[in-house]
Amino acid sequence: MRRILFWILVFVPMASFALAQETIKIGALLPLTGPEAVYGEAFKRAYTLAVQDINAQGGIQGKPLELILKDTQSRPQEAIKAAKELLGPSQVVAVIGGWSSDIAELVAPLAQEGGVPYLLDHPSSDRLTRLGLDWIFRLQPTAGMYPAALEGFLTQVVAPIEKRRLRVVYLFIDNPFARQVWEFGLKPFFNSHRDLFDLIMVVPYQGVALDFRGLLLQVKRSHPDLILLTSYLSDAVLLAREAEEMDVEARFFSGVDAGHGLLDFATQAGEAAQEYFVSMPWKGNLSSPKTQAWRERWRSIYGYEPGVQEAEGYAAIQILAKALEGITSWDDLQVVREDLKENLIKIDMDTVFGHVRFDNFSGYTHQNRAYGLTALYQWQGNRLFQVWPLGEAEKPYLYPREVHSQSEERRKEEGESLHHLYGPPPVY
Repeated sequence: MRRILFWILVFVPMASFALAQETIKIGALLPLTGPEAVYGEAFKRAYTLAVQDINAQGGIQGKPLELILKDTQSRPQEAIKAAKELLGPSQVVAVIGGWSSDIAELVAPLAQEGGVPYLLDHPSSDRLTRLGLDWIFRLQPTAGMYPAALEGFLTQVVAPIEKRRLRVVYLFIDNPFARQVWEFGLKPFFNSHRDLFDLIMVVPYQGVALDFRGLLLQVKRSHPDLILLTSYLSDAVLLAREAEEMDVEARFFSGVDAGHGLLDFATQAGEAAQEYFVSMPWKGNLSSPKTQAWRERWRSIYGYEPGVQEAEGYAAIQILAKALEGITSWDDLQVVREDLKENLIKIDMDTVFGHVRFDNFSGYTHQNRAYGLTALYQWQGNRLFQVWPLGEAEKPYLYPREVHSQSEERRKEEGESLHHLYGPPPVY
C-alpha cells in the first residue's frame, strides 16, 4: 500500500505499467554539465559503448536497450528532479550512475520506495549498502574498501623489507568520504596489525586550510616511516608542496583515492608528487585477454586509455544486460523490475571491471566483495601507473623513498617528546 501511495503522490500518474515500447529503457544519472561534467562524460561514453555492443548482438531477447540520460548538474535538487523523471514517466527498468555519494544518497531512498533497481557503479559511501535497502546494488568497492590494495602492499612488501615495527601517520580531510575510509578501512586494518605498525598520529583537518605547516611540523617531529593521506585536490597539492619545502621525510607516502588520483595532482604539485602511491579502484583485470581486447578497442574508438570510471560504467551495463536475459515476461513494468531485482541477486559474472556477485556480509546488503578490485598506483614521471598487485602491474613500483639515517632510539625519544608537547594522537 505504501508503494502505491508513493507512485500516486510523488510521480506523474501512469494509466498502465505495460511496456508498449519496443526498447528496454535504462536510466542513467550523470553530471553532464557543471564542475564534474568531465566525469559524467566518461561514464556516458562507457554506457553508450556497452549499449551499442549489446544491441549489435541482438539486444535482450530481440529488444534493443535504450539509454535515458539525465543531467544532475552535481546539484541535489536537480538530481532529485532527474531521478523522479526516470523512476516515473520515463518507465525505465533500472537506474544506474549518480557519480557522487551525495547524489546517490538522495536517489537511493526514492529507488527503494518506488521499487526500481538502482545499480551503483561509482558512489562509494559505505552507508549506501549498509542501510538494508534491498533495491540497491553496488558493483565497485566502497570507501572503506579503497585502501585494500594499500593494506596488501604494506603487509606483503613494506613490512618484510623493513623488518621492524613501522611508525605511521594518517592525515585526512574531515568529510564523510575520508571518515569512512578510516572507519571501515584503515582503522580495522591497523587495529589488527599492531605488531607491524605503530599508528602514532591520526589527524583530521579542515579542507579550507590555507597553510598546513603547523600540522606538518608535528608530523616531521614524529619521524614517521609511512605517511598516509585522504585529501581532495587542493589540499593534496598543498600538503605535498609544503611537506617537500619542510623536508618532511618518510619511506612511503600514499593517498587513498580522491585528490591524489587526479592528473592535476601531479601537474600542480610537480616534483613533490613523484613516487606518491595512491590506493583506489583498479582499471580492471589487466591480465585478462578479454579486458585487454576491450581496452584496445576503447583506445581505437576514443583515443585514450580507459580508466576506473570507464571500466565501472561499461560493467554496469554488462551486469544489467545479463540480469535482463532472465526476464520471462515484458507485459508489466513493475513485474519486470521485481524480476530484474531477483536476477541481480543471482548475478555471479566476470565484467571488464572484474568479478561481480552481490552478497550480504558484515552489515552490507547487495554489495560486491570488491576488496580485490582495488589497486595501488604510483606517480612516475607525471603518469599514474598501476603497480600492485604484481600480476596486474603496468610498471614496477619504486620503494622506498630515501630518508636520512636516524637511530631507532633517537626516533623513539623524539616521538615521546612530541607526545609530551601535543598529547597522544586522537583516537577514533
